[in-house]
Amino acid sequence: MPVVEVVIYDDFKWVFSKPRDWILITGFPGFGYVGTIATKYLTEKLRATKVGDIVTKYMPDFIALEDYGIMTPYEVFAHIDKSLIIVVNNALPQPPERVAYARKLVNWFLSIGGKKAILAGGLNSKFREGNEEFRWLCSDRCGWEFKEPKLGKGLYIVGPLATLFTMLKLKGIPTLVLLPYTEPSKYDPRAAAVFVSKVSEILKLNISVDDLLKYSRIIEETEAALKEAMRSAEERGPKPYM
Repeated sequence: MPVVEVVIYDDFKWVFSKPRDWILITGFPGFGYVGTIATKYLTEKLRATKVGDIVTKYMPDFIALEDYGIMTPYEVFAHIDKSLIIVVNNALPQPPERVAYARKLVNWFLSIGGKKAILAGGLNSKFREGNEEFRWLCSDRCGWEFKEPKLGKGLYIVGPLATLFTMLKLKGIPTLVLLPYTEPSKYDPRAAAVFVSKVSEILKLNISVDDLLKYSRIIEETEAALKEAMRSAEERGPKPYM
């Protein structure tokens, strides 16, 4: 078996029998988990159909039941009417196969007529310069522009997102990278909402991010309550004798 394989279910092979101008949207569970939260949310709100999986030699061994069926590590969704391919990465590809993963995905995308890509990532909030919510990067005249600052010199995109961007660039696929500010170790639906909002705007998808923002507030309130409980517990703790 190949190290990496894009497996399209038999019931949906007809979808890709004729090339069309697909747009790829994907990301990874990196900083803020932005890429995975955002892509999962897009599939839910667009009611995209799961059409296949990406299978790798070292893929994590887990599955889970979701409303659409079985959730697997690397999922391929399609919205045919809007010509969108959304790849949801519920895990990071293992380091030995990240180049193979990116190459296979890009080559398959080209084989079905893919034209553009939009990648989701997270950027450490310590690099924020003003009130902007994100930074961005556009390759090969992707056609999208924003008033927010671009990714500046000295700032890095790392991990499988960087590898995938490189492969898209080598194949000449116009690619937009949106990097909402986030806390690296935080599960951040609010940052994912920034990505979804911008994608909805440029692709005219009319997707509300209210549910993501509500979820973010719940997380923030829970974290605040936990911190307060820990502070109170420390204050009530045993005092040293003088």
